[in-house]
Amino acid sequence: MYRQERGSRKDLDHRDFIEWLEYHRHEDIKELITHTFNLQSQVDDLLRQDHREILRQLGEVNGIVGDILARMDSFKAVALTISPDLGLSDQALGFLRLLAGSKTAELAAPGEGQIFVDGSFYQATDERFVDDDLRTLAQHGFVTPGSRSSTGKYFKLTRRGAKLVELLPPGDNG
Repeated sequence: MYRQERGSRKDLDHRDFIEWLEYHRHEDIKELITHTFNLQSQVDDLLRQDHREILRQLGEVNGIVGDILARMDSFKAVALTISPDLGLSDQALGFLRLLAGSKTAELAAPGEGQIFVDGSFYQATDERFVDDDLRTLAQHGFVTPGSRSSTGKYFKLTRRGAKLVELLPPGDNG
């Protein structure tokens, strides 16, 4: 909102932003910026970025948060009402649960809908979307793609992915 009110001027800085926060009674944010080491320079850097790029990145963050909220019982109805296409697929969540419960937290996808975890093969519930589900998990930062597997794609669970599995209601795994 600050950038919309002030326009795309390159001379925007944290001091002007703090005045704007005071005027709009955002005291918590103002206090955080003024009392956190190095945050003022980070705010200056952010204010100098292209407004469209910031909005694009915020849109990506909103998509990730929406996908997570669409899986949480308390927020599911609201999230899906606002955007019906939200949510990770049951198969993608099944991959995450499988990784989180594994010893190695590593998954290989050699093809033909097969998933290899901890020495065992699993057949995907919907072979057509294995690549799409794994790509979505990687885009959201729930897994990290790698090149360890010579027979196909390779992914490793991230802390973010493990935390999401902890937050999911029991049985919501596809």
